[in-house]
Amino acid sequence: MQLGIVSDTHDHHRNVRQAVEIFNEHGVQYVLHAGDITSAATIGLLAGLRDSKLIAVFGNCDADRASLKTAIEAIGGEVHSDSYQGQLDGKTICMAHKPDTVGAALDRGTCDLVIHGHTHCQDIRQAGRTLVINPGAANYRGHVVILDTADMTTVVESLDS
Repeated sequence: MQLGIVSDTHDHHRNVRQAVEIFNEHGVQYVLHAGDITSAATIGLLAGLRDSKLIAVFGNCDADRASLKTAIEAIGGEVHSDSYQGQLDGKTICMAHKPDTVGAALDRGTCDLVIHGHTHCQDIRQAGRTLVINPGAANYRGHVVILDTADMTTVVESLDS
């Protein structure tokens, strides 16, 4: 299964459009957004995802959570207040916006994949049995990550602006 991973879009619509194109090209089944979407207008752009479900967590810059929640649910997605923990393709996934929020899951070693954002610095590394991914900010000169759950390999795609 292909997962698209993004964080800290901060309403940078040009890069969000490009991220949607990349995710559609890779045929991702899920897009995991690690927070700081900022406004419902960005969710309108994410509605362009084909055959993908959006799973998001709120970040510290997501002030109007009610509007974001309504917009995400309107496109068939789901959003979680502080963190998400679930199973996708047999992999246990823990996601939160801030790295300290997922620290306990990382320490326990109970997740196959830990995703966070907030720092705007890309970080992809193995920590014991857990793959840790911070895709970096998707706003100016940003990136997104494609993860293949079959072998837990990643592809980093750059965004133009």
